[in-house]
Amino acid sequence: MAIVAFATALALLLSIAQPSLTSFSSPKNVLMIAVDDLRPHFGQSYDTPQVLTPNMDKLAQRGVTFKRTYCQAATCGVSRSSLLTGRRPDTTHVLSNGGCFRNAGNWTSLPHFFKKNGYTTAGGGKIFHPGVCDGLELGEDRLAWSLPYYHAPCPQLGSLPCAEPRGFPHRNHSWISNETATDDQVPDGMIALNAISQMHNLSKFNAETPFFLAVGFHKPHLPHFAPKKYFDMYPLEKMDLPANPNVPKNLPNVTWNNCNEFLSYNDSQVEAHMDHFSQEQPLSDAHTRIHRRAYYATTTFVDAQVGRVLDALDELGLTNDTVVMLWGDHGWHLGENNEWAKHTNFEHATHVPLFISAPGGQKGAISQALTELVDVYPTLAELAGLPVPTECPSDSKLVDVCTEGRSLAPLVMNPAVAWSPAAFSQWPKGGDMGYTMRTQRYRYTEWVGYNKTSHGPIWSKLLGTELYDFMTDPNETVNHAQDSAMASLVTELSHQLHAGWRNATVSTVPS
Repeated sequence: MAIVAFATALALLLSIAQPSLTSFSSPKNVLMIAVDDLRPHFGQSYDTPQVLTPNMDKLAQRGVTFKRTYCQAATCGVSRSSLLTGRRPDTTHVLSNGGCFRNAGNWTSLPHFFKKNGYTTAGGGKIFHPGVCDGLELGEDRLAWSLPYYHAPCPQLGSLPCAEPRGFPHRNHSWISNETATDDQVPDGMIALNAISQMHNLSKFNAETPFFLAVGFHKPHLPHFAPKKYFDMYPLEKMDLPANPNVPKNLPNVTWNNCNEFLSYNDSQVEAHMDHFSQEQPLSDAHTRIHRRAYYATTTFVDAQVGRVLDALDELGLTNDTVVMLWGDHGWHLGENNEWAKHTNFEHATHVPLFISAPGGQKGAISQALTELVDVYPTLAELAGLPVPTECPSDSKLVDVCTEGRSLAPLVMNPAVAWSPAAFSQWPKGGDMGYTMRTQRYRYTEWVGYNKTSHGPIWSKLLGTELYDFMTDPNETVNHAQDSAMASLVTELSHQLHAGWRNATVSTVPS
């Protein structure tokens, strides 16, 4: 214990005192692209070539693809609050889409940090979760933006695009293949056009000032809407099915999410009724193919918008002076584990895509390091040549800028460098919480009580335990937490989960 305590203290001291170890200097522009509900199963870059994403594949060749990045919670508002503050959900106190991080502390957000460091900051689309802090029109964090924030005409989360008739009933359809709309007539196409215009203006009128431009695309969030040409790329009869359409064996009762978001659409409700959908009964293959196709089509649509923005960066001659990062805020179930949408601790909900292209960094490289979205804040600071936020103390309410993540800049330079042995996520259920830890081989989860006053786990109130072995069971088909042969492993993983992220960098977590 003395050795671990010394190592912990040393690690904290180094995190506070160290300069940038990767020698990124002089301010670089930053283009940060967020894609809502994008799961890391697409294109050549994430080993799913049947999902066509040529532009994100091209971005992968420009930098480093992070194959094992995890969100802190699988819903938009909680994940984004964590990413944009560099702090985890128990610190932000944001446990639902309706929470604002400033209720826990008046901290400097990621874009505001760049503005305070002399950047011209601009944003458009969905970066923060809409309507929870300073309001939609002000980009939620009004002090963060140098320029007026941009929203396409129909920015509300989950709303039908304005290209649809005004009388089109909300939430009637979970997917729409639009026969007439062009890319520029739907919100994400408008967001791409605005981002291109912003880059032109920033490079022309603010040539001496670096910029931070945040571009947030809404799709493939429900409803899965895209122009018809993207649906035509995916013939229904050729659609694949989930490798594991059933809930894992030995699943605790508290675990399964009843897919409320997916079933909030009338067509999904009708299909679920027809198929007798329940925890033990998946949707039919026919309906599963329909929804997988719609998700793939909207993924390819948003990839096209990403491509337009990246092409403009090249045309303006800004690529060599710009850090480009693309992330998804959480994953997405398409029938795997008999789940639809997100709101779980399973791999398909917590695993996210992350690309980083930086001047001086590796190109066409892959990192298998366990990384987290809470790492984004310090990473962009370091890659841009700004002071890297130090690690937050245990009580950081009064600390304006700090991080509960870790800068990934060393991995951008050398993707094989030794890294953290675990990633941590969580998901609330009723008044309780599921805390999960992902190692290279295992996912271990404890469902426990939650203290709403201190904002933390009540480990003594244990409601259920899960253990999945990805070496032998990559599709999470069997929960091994109650296997007698796994007892010692469960004890060790439980100890590490309780020790938390602060000790993951200095203690050994089973692989």
